Amino acid sequence: MRRALLPLALAASPLAAQLAVPPPPVRTVPVAPERNPRPASAQRITAVDIPQAAKDEGHNGTASYTARVGADGKLIALALKESSMSPAIDAAVKARAETLRYFAATDKDGNKVEGSVDVRAGYARHDADSPGGGIETYTCGDLVREWDWFTAANAGRRKLFWPHNAYTSLTSIEAMGRGVTPSREERLLARAQREAMWLKLIKRCRKKPARLMLDEVDQPQAYANLVNSF
Repeated sequence: MRRALLPLALAASPLAAQLAVPPPPVRTVPVAPERNPRPASAQRITAVDIPQAAKDEGHNGTASYTARVGADGKLIALALKESSMSPAIDAAVKARAETLRYFAATDKDGNKVEGSVDVRAGYARHDADSPGGGIETYTCGDLVREWDWFTAANAGRRKLFWPHNAYTSLTSIEAMGRGVTPSREERLLARAQREAMWLKLIKRCRKKPARLMLDEVDQPQAYANLVNSF
């Protein structure tokens, strides 16, 4: 009988209380105070959709608007800051910007005040963020349409057509990925060589529009990774 009572007596003893595992300490994470003044902000968007007729013409690019935001967080007005050179894309970005959620700016005391924020988005068939887009399904026909439209619409402007920029930069970027930093002369030479290859690529794609662009690229996986990285 005494042996049966021993565990019960031990559980009630001061030694048992010392051996009991204490509860884990409660960790408190301090909340960082809001920084003021703070500029106005907006819900982030990356891409919009555009009418099929504009897609068929090869429209691609990015538009940005400056949004005036009231102290109540409501949109007051939108002003075009930079056009995509496509009326369809500009209109789609504006329409999307009108539906976004905005957040008011604050002054140094934390009071909400009127402010402004830039809203930027675009469309491109090669862009995976665009509805129905992506370099993996980008055909030679898509490439020719977007390249021809972009170069004509942006003639005289220093604007980059991303599939072209990624293609002509690929050799240098691949070298840097291996830990090799090419000199400026080496980068310029590599870019000139790939520029000539690009023109041949465009020429081939004009003859076989249904073929996937990646099937005409010398380093398809590396090129696709680079295009998708931005």
